[in-house]
Amino acid sequence: MKKIFIVLLMSLVLTSISLPALAATATLSLTAGKTNYKVGDVFKVSININSGGNPLQVVRAKVSYPADLLQAQGFTLGSLFPQKSPGEIIGGGTLYVGGYRIGDGTSSNGALGTATFKVLKDGKATLALIAGSRMITAEPKDIYSGGNSISLTLGVVEKPKEEANPAKPEEKIILASPVVSSATAQEEGWFKVNSVTLNWTKPANALGYVTKLSADTLDDIGEVVTTKDNSITYTDVEDGIWIFQLKAKYPTGFSEIAYYTIKIDTTVPLAMASSIEAQIESENKNNYQIFFNTTDALSGIKSYQIKFDDNQFKEATSPYLLTDDETQAEIVTIKAIDNATNEITAVLPIADYIKQQENALWQLRQEKIALFDIQANAAKRSGLEFYLALSVIALIFITIIIWLIIKKKK
Repeated sequence: MKKIFIVLLMSLVLTSISLPALAATATLSLTAGKTNYKVGDVFKVSININSGGNPLQVVRAKVSYPADLLQAQGFTLGSLFPQKSPGEIIGGGTLYVGGYRIGDGTSSNGALGTATFKVLKDGKATLALIAGSRMITAEPKDIYSGGNSISLTLGVVEKPKEEANPAKPEEKIILASPVVSSATAQEEGWFKVNSVTLNWTKPANALGYVTKLSADTLDDIGEVVTTKDNSITYTDVEDGIWIFQLKAKYPTGFSEIAYYTIKIDTTVPLAMASSIEAQIESENKNNYQIFFNTTDALSGIKSYQIKFDDNQFKEATSPYLLTDDETQAEIVTIKAIDNATNEITAVLPIADYIKQQENALWQLRQEKIALFDIQANAAKRSGLEFYLALSVIALIFITIIIWLIIKKKK
């Protein structure tokens, strides 16, 4: 009975120790609408959050993909972490994206966001969550414990095995897909207009076209001809990543679907945080640095510019070290520009701060000079007192000698 009690007690202790460790983990996962895509297809991959019941403040996902097979076209944050983290990377085989919350964290599960890809050529593509992903609590503590990978088949990867006596294949009539273009919204960039005009080539014998603008390629485009023209204009398109789908109708059927990605961002970046700080280089000089930062939820920050008083803007990075001439300015204006060319500015008065710091530095120098004078005067007094004491001792010594001589003569 005693042994049973000890075993039960140890089990309870081990369980109580292990439970917090198990709770303090969270994971990410990738999902796609399907596993097979053709060259030219545009599709979305969702990055999903499993918080493990832990309130999260920041989530960042780092995904690898084959850049020779897939083109990453953009990333849209979900509602769980609506503020875009800085340092976003989209391209070159790496997708590094993230978001954060202002205020309390959340333990809800859901999508961090969706990434949009375009198929460039046939092959086997593996998308994987890799080292560098983060899931951070308010403490802060990174509790990310891992993520998955997904494999996609792009086009025809493996040739079918040849039969001994293959049947003569039926002659296939190729129905050409139109080629889509736009003078107002090229696929490679972001644009800050809510209207877009799309044009496409007009294949011979085409009777009309089926068109659809959607946020997801999984939406059924249908077979109802929507236009016989080879252009279309959409107005009042909301901010985000949109996919235009088009197929041509022929007397014998429809062409394959052609895709075109549109990325719209008409919203300026978030309000900028900026500050100036003094750093003492020596007792005779202060260095001044300006710090600034902001984020942009959709297209991301492209660059910062800075100007002093009424001078011209110039490219800058944070922290920015002021030159001696720039410390004479009254105000600094900092501009943040996102990838859609939306701008936001912040004005930072610097004259009073620099004057205060220079006065403080001057006061420090005066205090050091005064202290040096005090020490020098003290040293002088000490030297004089030493010589006076030595003179007194010498006088006493001489007096004693004279007294001894006089006494001896008597």
